[in-house]
Amino acid sequence: MQTTPGYLVYFSICIPQFNRTDFLLVSLQSFLCQHFQDFEICISDGASTDGGLPRLHSFLRRSGLRYALAESDRNLQYDENLRKSISLSRGRYVLLMGNDDSLSDAGVLAYLKDVLESNSPVSVAIPNYHELSTGVDFNRMRMTGVIGEGPDAVASTFRHFSFISGIILDGESARAAATSYCDGSEMYQMYLGARLVAAGGRFLAIERICVNKDIQIPGQDVDSYRAKARLFPNQIIDRPLPMGRILETVAYGIDSAKPRPERNRAVSRVALQLYLFTYPFWIFEYRRVQSFNYALGVYFSLRPSVTTRNIRIPLCGYLVSWTIYLLLGLIGFATPIRLFDKFRPMLYALAKRA
Repeated sequence: MQTTPGYLVYFSICIPQFNRTDFLLVSLQSFLCQHFQDFEICISDGASTDGGLPRLHSFLRRSGLRYALAESDRNLQYDENLRKSISLSRGRYVLLMGNDDSLSDAGVLAYLKDVLESNSPVSVAIPNYHELSTGVDFNRMRMTGVIGEGPDAVASTFRHFSFISGIILDGESARAAATSYCDGSEMYQMYLGARLVAAGGRFLAIERICVNKDIQIPGQDVDSYRAKARLFPNQIIDRPLPMGRILETVAYGIDSAKPRPERNRAVSRVALQLYLFTYPFWIFEYRRVQSFNYALGVYFSLRPSVTTRNIRIPLCGYLVSWTIYLLLGLIGFATPIRLFDKFRPMLYALAKRA
């Protein structure tokens, strides 16, 4: 089989795995049928407890797929687990996948190879995805083509990295950028994307749907914040969540950019988007799945003095963040959830355009 000179395979499909083994086995089926077979599977298992490893080993041995499987003797958190899976890779490109997502059809890898080659060089690429649980297509990319590079491109694209599956990274650069700094953020792929693009790598948007999100298995569900029991009694205390480290994680990636004015402008834009679009949504979500008091605790943990304490942000950007934080906090707690749900599609479209 022909491979790209200097690399053992074209794609390394990297999957951080913890439990959900039945979902992973369904996901792996979508790679077996691919027309383009110059790839390997790289799985890092963070000490799964569902008893599925023997079945996973059996499947991989029988599949004929090239693979690397690392098994940890301790529970790895998401960021370390993803980083470990990438460290196993030997491909020209790293294709990140969640263990409960799959490729949408048998021609996906062949298509991705062609579009990467026709737009080379590419450091980061992101396609669209289909959500199996709802039947909704998520068109995070509205065109196919290179849409930028450098810190400003990071500020325009970083929110698209929140869903891991389908993200494509230059393999050599992703392996070289390995760091434990972002552990606990649950957004290691966001750091990598920011790092590669801020350093001058080109970002390729792909409008085709290449991923099916949330594999459905009757009688089985994946863990979700929605499934956690409501706390009672519920004190109003700081409730820090991993999303509180998004700004720090992206800023750490942007720091690979040398021109300070571009870096500072990009970090301020990232903060602005988080406080305008990302954090208000989660206020409503935690009001819905927990309580008003719990959402207040989340809100307090996201104040700019906390989210920016480990980064350098221009004074103007810091003051603007505080202004938006206070204003949208007021709106977020005064607005009925039903009214938010009514306008949610319009708000989502607005956020996407922004």
